[in-house]
Amino acid sequence: MSLLGPLVAYLPTPRGSEGEVLTEPLEQLVDRAVTAGASGVAVLGSTGGYPYLTAAERRRVVEAAVVAAAGRVPVVAGVGAFTTDEVVVHTIVAERAGVSAVLLPTLAYLPLTDAEVLGLVQDVAGAAQVPVWIYHNPVSTSFRFGVEALARAAQVPGVGGVKDRGGDVGELRDRVHALAASVPAHVEIGCSGDVLGVEGLLAGARTWHSGLASVLPDWYVAVATAAAAGDADRARALMARLTPVAELVAALGGPRAVHALAPLTGVDLGLLPAPLLPVPREGTEALTRALDALGTP
Repeated sequence: MSLLGPLVAYLPTPRGSEGEVLTEPLEQLVDRAVTAGASGVAVLGSTGGYPYLTAAERRRVVEAAVVAAAGRVPVVAGVGAFTTDEVVVHTIVAERAGVSAVLLPTLAYLPLTDAEVLGLVQDVAGAAQVPVWIYHNPVSTSFRFGVEALARAAQVPGVGGVKDRGGDVGELRDRVHALAASVPAHVEIGCSGDVLGVEGLLAGARTWHSGLASVLPDWYVAVATAAAAGDADRARALMARLTPVAELVAALGGPRAVHALAPLTGVDLGLLPAPLLPVPREGTEALTRALDALGTP
């Protein structure tokens, strides 16, 4: 049985005027995602801005998400940090808060080697008491997993899944098929990408990990449900309607655009951490027009 299911919504981290973590809007996002039918929620991923948070702020985010989820769906917490010791500490804190799994990115200032990444996975999975999901995010981390290296890391005891990505539909399908043929049966294959992720589900991945699903949960649940059921025509038709919004969000800067889009859907996320700047007015206006044109699934 899959732990995470077809769609995990990756939540942003709301902040107040002094930069403090705001739990009420975070709890609202969790409840909306669960009510819409998301099979899991995640905090402290790229959308959650984990590198900009202190250890105490991370703990507050994780605890609030677990309380809000109230056992209705699994909660995943990102544990990325520059040193292995820090990652292990974040993992222990997240476990104590009650998460179902942790997400391990390859965060580094100096680019990591395959051997260093494998050692990181081994050390963290060896210390963790919950499954570890390996996060392949070359855009943010500058580390690109080859399929063989990712499959090798996925064989480490304690690894429960991988969150992979591809540059286009063909590459994503090839990676999903190659991983399915080489990772242990208990390791869940997941894909990220607010547009391409649905093709991962259609290619046989178990989970779609999406940041934009945090503020448009009804739409992403509808697409993921169709894809998980094998209804490719419906999944792609819905995705075709959603793609203009997703592509605009990507063009405006991903997490920045999620912060701008959230108030248009009824949740104020507050401020981005400096030096990040909010989406300019013309970008917000474009998001408003795209959301109005989108309608309901």
